[in-house]
Amino acid sequence: MTSETLGSEFDAYGAELLRRIAGTVAIMLYEMELRPDGSYECLTFVGLETLIGPVPEGMSAEEAYDAAVHPDDHEIYDAAIDELWLGAQSEVEYRLVAPDGEVRWVLDRMRPERRNEDDVLLVSGVVADISERKRVAAEAMEKLEQAALHDALTGLANRPSFLEHLDNGLRRAARSHTEVAVLFIDLDNFKMVNDSFGHAAGDELLKAVGARLQAAVRGMDVVARQGGDEFLILLSDLESRAFRDLSSGRAAEVVASKVRGILREPFVVEGIEIYVSASIGISLYPSDGADAETLLKHADVAMYSAKDTGRDGCARYSDGTNTALEQISVAGRLRKSVESGRGLVLHYQPLLNLESAEIVGVEALVRWRDGSRGLVPPDEFIPLAEQIGLIGSLSDWVIGEACRQASVWQDQGMDFYVSINVPPSYCEPTGMAHLAAAASAAGIGLERIMIEVTESALAPGRRGSLEETLADMHRQGLKLAIDDFGTGYSSLGRLNQSWVNMLKIDRSFVQESTESEHARNIVASVVQLAHTLGLEPLAEGVETEEQRRFLIEHGCRYGQGFLFSRPLPTHELKAFYDEAQGNNRNVA
Repeated sequence: MTSETLGSEFDAYGAELLRRIAGTVAIMLYEMELRPDGSYECLTFVGLETLIGPVPEGMSAEEAYDAAVHPDDHEIYDAAIDELWLGAQSEVEYRLVAPDGEVRWVLDRMRPERRNEDDVLLVSGVVADISERKRVAAEAMEKLEQAALHDALTGLANRPSFLEHLDNGLRRAARSHTEVAVLFIDLDNFKMVNDSFGHAAGDELLKAVGARLQAAVRGMDVVARQGGDEFLILLSDLESRAFRDLSSGRAAEVVASKVRGILREPFVVEGIEIYVSASIGISLYPSDGADAETLLKHADVAMYSAKDTGRDGCARYSDGTNTALEQISVAGRLRKSVESGRGLVLHYQPLLNLESAEIVGVEALVRWRDGSRGLVPPDEFIPLAEQIGLIGSLSDWVIGEACRQASVWQDQGMDFYVSINVPPSYCEPTGMAHLAAAASAAGIGLERIMIEVTESALAPGRRGSLEETLADMHRQGLKLAIDDFGTGYSSLGRLNQSWVNMLKIDRSFVQESTESEHARNIVASVVQLAHTLGLEPLAEGVETEEQRRFLIEHGCRYGQGFLFSRPLPTHELKAFYDEAQGNNRNVA
């Protein structure tokens, strides 16, 4: 049977149309008879040449097609044909190899039509070239694999990819009895780059750091970005000629020193020179761990040891670094508490009129309820929050909670402001916008809030934008205090009423004023300076009646300290307020 068979399904015009289509695109139409003994006879091929080219001389179309099926795909091709005897349509993908060597992927759709009296099965089908679709799918898969194994920002390997390389390196090292080193690199004070120049500049810096790290190691070594400002380096084959005459530990230290040196050269980002240093931790296989996760953890521990010794250094892991290991554990627990908001609590220390003991404000002081250590004071975890990049999120929580509590007290008729400590970086427009939004959401005005920043906020590099932002907030009613005044290096010309309301005298001077003439002179000078500039002084750490009287005599009207009250939980503050306001006495 030839075209007459097709004519039973299509008219002459339709058959000719299909031939023209098959001749212009890589598609083949066919009809065949399958016999019970497994043999078959092709009744027609339309478009065979578009898939495999001209049929070789001396071969039938069937033989040419069978020969074109890729040797590795015959099994799946034959299995598809077997399904036809069950009366089901079959669809299969396989490769065809033309005589000139060109390989095409095809999709073969077969449909059993009917059986005749001899149990011969009539099958019709269409074979389409899907090579382009396969190519696009392969490229998409390659891109997905690239994304899954590489850091999107720097193009370096990511943590999962690094662990895979490390696993493979450890297997090779175990077979060859060699050593492997892991370097854990953390950029020092990277958050200051983001805060000062913006996240876009920070991203450009991270990409440049990644490029320099790759330039600092051999082609066989693996550089990865762990996340944030943390990078990893895998050093394998430490017994190679490149490190001859060096122990594995010393070889790793040499690479770490090279990395630190190459990072110290200034980076130019958006026309600005930025200087970077790094703290590097080193762990070795097999002495410091037998598996990838352990080596990575121990390198992280060693990195914390490097930071503890002053940063811009490197440290080897040792069993004695339990303090660093505990710090990592504490950092993990703190991160969970800050991100969830659970385990954080605010206590409030009254700010009072030193003569009348009337409450004028309260300072919000955050505590962390750690499952292992109980209630942790801020000086024991705030530095860690700054170090691991949590201070912004922690400040967000404190501000939101303090504003909500201020609203409750306002509704109860308690007339005072709430003072909140914020890091200098929070005084930029984004942080102040968050504060304004939190106050608005709580239903209070900004005049019910005072923020406290340390003298480091007045550093020359950041004064302009900070003061402009704070001056605008000041005009909206926000109060601002310079905390711990006298311990830093403020520019007195910057202390003006356009954005500052209060100078808080550091507790160390107040507490020493009882016995030190020098401390008394400093306190008196700060009080006089504040009044000269039109600002209000407030003394911290007032613990004795003698200190209170000294402050009053020198014109300091406000203070806080254990003489009046420790920081109080929220539920105790109202009783203290009611008692203080009820007395409304002059205690001089």
